[in-house]
Amino acid sequence: MQYLEAKLIARALETKRCKLDNGNAPALPSLSEADIADMEEFLAQMLLIYPVVGVSVFQRPESAAAHGPTLHLKAKGLSAQGYETADGFVVLAGSESPTEHVESTHDYVVALRKHLIEQGLLVDAGDRLRLIQDYTFSSPSTAAAVMLARTANGRIEWKDEQGRPLKELQSAAATATGA
Repeated sequence: MQYLEAKLIARALETKRCKLDNGNAPALPSLSEADIADMEEFLAQMLLIYPVVGVSVFQRPESAAAHGPTLHLKAKGLSAQGYETADGFVVLAGSESPTEHVESTHDYVVALRKHLIEQGLLVDAGDRLRLIQDYTFSSPSTAAAVMLARTANGRIEWKDEQGRPLKELQSAAATATGA
C-alpha cells in the first residue's frame, strides 16, 4: 500500500490539479521486481477507473492534437491559448493573466487564482502572471475567468484563428453530428 500511496502522491504533485493536505511524500518501499510489476499493474487499473468515477486529479492534460483547434483569449495586451477536452478546458503553458483581479470577480475564481499562484503554476512575469505548465480547468468559463481575472463566459471569450467563439464552434460540431 505504501508503494501505491507514494506513486499517487507523486502523480498528484506532478499534475498540480489538487491541493494535498498530506505534507509527507513517502519514499517508495523496497519491493521485489514481481511485487513492483503487480503494483504497477494495479496502479494502471486505478488510473483507468478514476476518471470514470469523476476523479481527475491524477490525469495529465491530453495533447492538443487529439482535440479541436487551439483557441485564443486576448485582452489588455495579454493572451492565452487553450483547447477543449472531455475533461474540461486545457490552458497552455505560457498563457498570460493580469496580476490583479477586478473587484467583482467571483470568490471561487479568486481562490483558484490564489491556489495556482501558491502551487507555482501562475508566476510573476513583471506586469502580468504567466502559466508555466498546461493546466486543465473544469470548464471554458472557469479557464477564461481565471486567465482574464474577471467574470467571463468562456463560450464567448475563447475564439479560434478566424475569430469564431467556442459557442459557435460547438454549435457547428453538434449540427455536423446530428446532435
